[in-house]
Amino acid sequence: MKVETPVINAVAVDELAAIKADIAKLQEREKVLVASLKATGLERIDGTLHTAVVSLSERETVDTKQLRIDHPKLVEPYLRITLVETLKVTAKRTH
Repeated sequence: MKVETPVINAVAVDELAAIKADIAKLQEREKVLVASLKATGLERIDGTLHTAVVSLSERETVDTKQLRIDHPKLVEPYLRITLVETLKVTAKRTH
């Protein structure tokens, strides 16, 4: 197990938060551009270096909450449960 100093850990946390903020800004810009391109009504939009293609498809999903209600015995052998480790970064409150 690697143990680093609190200062190094603090720098890593702050850098991670800055990166996540940059990603959030880029994702917001992406949403605006995607919506703008979809709003053209075109299926193919050519740029200078790239081409965008808008397509429509169907997606099927399983409502696991309803499945558990309707078929509780069926869920157990078919529902795979995995362990997920998460790291959440939040801003400290300053006065």
